Amino acid sequence: MNALISLFILSLSTSAFAEGNRHGEPRLYRSDISPVVAWRELEANQSVVLLDVRRPNEYVKSHASRAVSVPYPHLRGFTGKEPDYLAMPEADFMAEVNRRIPDKSTPIMTVCSHGWRSALAANALTKAGYTNVRSIWTGMIGYPLVDREGKVVDVNANGIIDGVTPGPDGKPQQDVGDRDGWTGYNDLPVTAEVDPRNITDKYRDFYDAK
Repeated sequence: MNALISLFILSLSTSAFAEGNRHGEPRLYRSDISPVVAWRELEANQSVVLLDVRRPNEYVKSHASRAVSVPYPHLRGFTGKEPDYLAMPEADFMAEVNRRIPDKSTPIMTVCSHGWRSALAANALTKAGYTNVRSIWTGMIGYPLVDREGKVVDVNANGIIDGVTPGPDGKPQQDVGDRDGWTGYNDLPVTAEVDPRNITDKYRDFYDAK
């Protein structure tokens, strides 16, 4: 009987929990971190490096003030189906990180839009020997916050439910205030000013068009 109970508990534990990030990628890096805790650490510790791994055109629109732009895993577009799609070679990504952060014990946080690319980048960094890497779970934008039944919530009570409330054109409106990212519900500081020292020099031309 005890063996059956133990087996039942084991089956629950393996089905009810997941080890990894919100996109189901394996987690090789140290851990995930919330935007608020990430921001607090950046404010308190100048040695922490925030790597923004989004595409240059995303970065120039809005980013955390200390974020260093090192795109991964693409420079233009989201899929290979787009005519102008351009992948970010992992060798270029790692070369830029190694140049900027030669000490592999440096605390690094990665961030993207929704948490997927940052997890991929964090795994790549860990495989390359970096030992203190965390990924910002929600990213800069994140996803709509939902209630216990899975319904999207009008978190900021402005009368617009993200992805639900129709706009003048009849299409659902987007309301970043209802999302769980850095710029949404967390309402953390961002800037559109680009410090030339914080962009990937090899792809400098990609930052020109906002």
